[in-house]
Amino acid sequence: MMYARFLRFVSSAALVAGSLVMTIHYDGFAQRKQSSKDLSARFIKLGMSYREGGDAENALYFLNKGLSLAKQTKSRYWQAAAHEMIGLVYKDLRDKDRAVSNLLTARRMYDNIIKMPDGSQFAIEREIEQAQMMDVSGFSAGANESLLAQEVEVLRNQVDLLKSENDALREEIAMLRGEAPVGSSLDRMNDARLNGPYNSAFNTSPVGMLDEDALENMQGVTSIEEGLKNPDAVVKLDLQNNGMKKLPPEIGRFRNLQYLNISQNQLSELPREIGNLTKLQILNASVNQIDLLPPELSRLQNLKQLNLATNLLKKLPPEIGKLTKLEFLDASENRLTQIPAALGLATNLRTIYLRTNSLANLPLEIGKLKRLRDLDIDDNFFSDDELNNVFNILPDTNIISQTQQGAQAGEEQPAEEQQ
Repeated sequence: MMYARFLRFVSSAALVAGSLVMTIHYDGFAQRKQSSKDLSARFIKLGMSYREGGDAENALYFLNKGLSLAKQTKSRYWQAAAHEMIGLVYKDLRDKDRAVSNLLTARRMYDNIIKMPDGSQFAIEREIEQAQMMDVSGFSAGANESLLAQEVEVLRNQVDLLKSENDALREEIAMLRGEAPVGSSLDRMNDARLNGPYNSAFNTSPVGMLDEDALENMQGVTSIEEGLKNPDAVVKLDLQNNGMKKLPPEIGRFRNLQYLNISQNQLSELPREIGNLTKLQILNASVNQIDLLPPELSRLQNLKQLNLATNLLKKLPPEIGKLTKLEFLDASENRLTQIPAALGLATNLRTIYLRTNSLANLPLEIGKLKRLRDLDIDDNFFSDDELNNVFNILPDTNIISQTQQGAQAGEEQPAEEQQ
């Protein structure tokens, strides 16, 4: 009898404990969902502020982040508000098609949730009419001229790059024939041998591939000007924290470079000439203001470590999948909203850091990374279902995903949303 009572007590306690765990899990999920809704509203309001300040780029960035969160939390009001403001930004930019499309979407959603006779569904009508009547012919001509100018500049850069590669090829042929011209890299190397000892980042003998530990521990050349005295002999270039706003195209002349550190500067882009660094194994471009990567990055076929943390990247180029020797990728603390499916082709990847971005999902192709040991996707916008998908396609990977982006609850919601 006592044993039966004991069993009933244990069963009751287990049921209570299970119910308590389920309640705690549900409450935590509900609070996170509410926090995401609050954060969605804050992003949209921040986007509105940027639009009022004339900053369309940041306005669209935060409005789209707010829209993404609003969709996850199924907040129809904030989805409509985001579409309305996105439409107004495109209206400011004289982009008629996108403006009308977003404004019509907002009106349709307002019609479904707001019943007040003077609500947002009527206030938006004037904006839709103005967008539909907008004449963008003059703007299109100006935009075309601007686009043409950009294309001309790109072609000029490509011509310069081809000239540089052609000169380098001629020099190599002359060196093989023993006919190196005056002023060539070979002459500069001989001058350096005669005029003083090499820094340990230089190498007078044919440059072989060094291991990563050796590259990390060796002393590097600390200025481009110094390195250009003998560019073919530079193995490591350490330019971190020197106030650079632009990496000059001359970086492409360091054809034997294996280690490049340009972190903690004010760079907004990487030059196309970086594709010339075909022996590069380690590239640290963290803590800058880079918002776009050149497709020439795909030519870095020996690259093993790529650090892009703490920049302004909104996307990674699909060419990153061509880096077949890449083992380490850090793109944390950026503005990434998606990851290219081509990343699944970089099958040597062992570590990927994507912490603190605006990601809501990962491509299924990432499941091809069978060697991936560590994946950090903490502090993003993944739903529970999306997180489960990531765990399912990468069953053998250590995945860090505990914290989702959120804001403190308690912000007052508009009356219209409560209808």
